[in-house]
Amino acid sequence: MKKVLLVCLDNLGDLVFVSGLARALSEDPDVELSLWCKDYTSRIAHLLPGIHKIYAADPFWDRGPQRRRGSLRVFLRSWRSIRRAHFDVAYLPTVNWRTAFFVKLAGIPRRLGLAGRKNQRFLTEVVHQPRSDETVVAGFLRVFGGSLTRSVPPHTWLDRRRLPPLALPLSLQGKKIAVLHAFAGRADRCAPLEVWERLAQQLEAAGYFILWTGTQLELERLRGRLPGSDVAHFIDSWAQDLEKLAWLWAQASLFVGHDSGPLHVAHALGVPVIGLYLPGQKRTFPQSAAPSHLYQASNPAALDLLQLSQGIAGFIEGLAQLTKS
Repeated sequence: MKKVLLVCLDNLGDLVFVSGLARALSEDPDVELSLWCKDYTSRIAHLLPGIHKIYAADPFWDRGPQRRRGSLRVFLRSWRSIRRAHFDVAYLPTVNWRTAFFVKLAGIPRRLGLAGRKNQRFLTEVVHQPRSDETVVAGFLRVFGGSLTRSVPPHTWLDRRRLPPLALPLSLQGKKIAVLHAFAGRADRCAPLEVWERLAQQLEAAGYFILWTGTQLELERLRGRLPGSDVAHFIDSWAQDLEKLAWLWAQASLFVGHDSGPLHVAHALGVPVIGLYLPGQKRTFPQSAAPSHLYQASNPAALDLLQLSQGIAGFIEGLAQLTKS
């Protein structure tokens, strides 16, 4: 049995994008696959296909969304555990030189990673970075393909069977839920809240029960924007944990969001999504096999509300036809 470590010390969306590579590696019967990831993404990491063990720590040189910079002590504790595990191979779908340095320092003899300016000296095998005109998943599978023994579709994929066995709150049972996630890592790429309010009204008119998710601070902004509104339904009092939120997203009939980790998690769990990319690029489009609709503009100010509304209406109609068939 070959012990393989997949390294993704990046944020939530990046973790979802390596799920295709994880699937290709785990389908090799001679591979025992483990994952090294950030602490906050570890709540989702066990949904990746074929993961035997998870090592979690926030890098001390980086921070997750709305989190402090990682602790050096905690990071080194995680690194020592990896070193004691005696891995045979490590895959590094990143150009971060610090990540490559610590993987080499862990004594892993074979280290495959993306070509970067500083990290190559710490790798034993360097592959080209994916092209900008291909999706992240397809790019990873292509550039690492020479070392893979199994071919898999170029999709993100999370195993919803590994989600906790929960039950919907009574207020949500029997509803056709549309989750709206109006925020992303960068505020300058987000549509104004008045646009989201109009989207909520359109979806409610189409028969969806609107459910807003986000962090506590994000939802406080929404509550201030939507006082007493018919579309002001929030779930932060019930689902504050990322794994619990993922379970909730998996119960939805539709997820609407920006190019963000939550959008990619929901899509990888098989939920149809509408993505607002303001701007966006092909490499980070939703990449699971579930239905998706993309709206692109160069920035939030260039958003065409009529075009957006028409596109959503057409997508909803297509979903209805798909459900009937």
